[in-house]
Amino acid sequence: MRKTTAWSIRALGAVASAVTLVAALLPASPAAAANVAFKAATLNIYNGLSQADFVHDLNLIASTADVVGLNEVGNRKAFLGSWAANNGWWLYAPGGTNQAGEALIAKKSIFDVLDKGSVFVCDTNGPGEVPPARYNNWVRYRHKATGRAVTHINAHAVAGIESAGRPEDLPRTRCAEAQFQNLKDLAVAKQTEGQVIVSGDLNVDFSADRSYGYAKFPWQVFEANELPNLRSNYNLHGEKDAGTHGNRHIDYVYFWKRLPDYQLMWMTGYDIVGGTKSDHNGVVATFTIQS
Repeated sequence: MRKTTAWSIRALGAVASAVTLVAALLPASPAAAANVAFKAATLNIYNGLSQADFVHDLNLIASTADVVGLNEVGNRKAFLGSWAANNGWWLYAPGGTNQAGEALIAKKSIFDVLDKGSVFVCDTNGPGEVPPARYNNWVRYRHKATGRAVTHINAHAVAGIESAGRPEDLPRTRCAEAQFQNLKDLAVAKQTEGQVIVSGDLNVDFSADRSYGYAKFPWQVFEANELPNLRSNYNLHGEKDAGTHGNRHIDYVYFWKRLPDYQLMWMTGYDIVGGTKSDHNGVVATFTIQS
């Protein structure tokens, strides 16, 4: 019995050694793809602020994010150009004051610029009348750490277009409806080239819009349909206690959410950025993107 037992132990040891050797010779299992984080923000900086207050808000939102959509900044275009050059940011603020108002900035250390463009949507109350014309601006970046393309689309819809989620029957409302549809069309077009983020002051409250569900406002145009589609920070992660304009949540960060098997970028959370001099708070969303 002792000889048999000793032989069995030696045999088992030899088998274990062989298994270890074979395992060592096999190629290692591929590691799970790493996810790299970055932050995207939006802030409407009221155009009537003093220069000092404007700089305060610009530096505040820039300190929270890697890519930012700004609103109402067209009258500060020249300053933004100097600020971006001196602080390592890309700036896209095309055309005159109205078109440049929806500026996009991104850290040069995080992104390269691949392409950019601007779409004229409509005149809110007619050509040359106040409020002025609306544009949707966009930049397609290369995220350096992953090589992924990320298109950021930025917009500012005119105010006074809804009451408790219900549309006001005004020319400006019809302009905003056209702008929302163009934003969706841009997002659909750009998602074929990579990942998509949409940001801006849309002047429609999230909870009121979702509750009423007007067909041409952001909830129905962007979010109510099945995937793939846009999804906002409020839809994915709930409304924070503080609003972005008083108690209303009218400033958004969206991303193009795909079916799970095709998703390469995720919004993992967001914060509302208070302490601004503007009449708006900012929104900063955290993303992870697969390398």
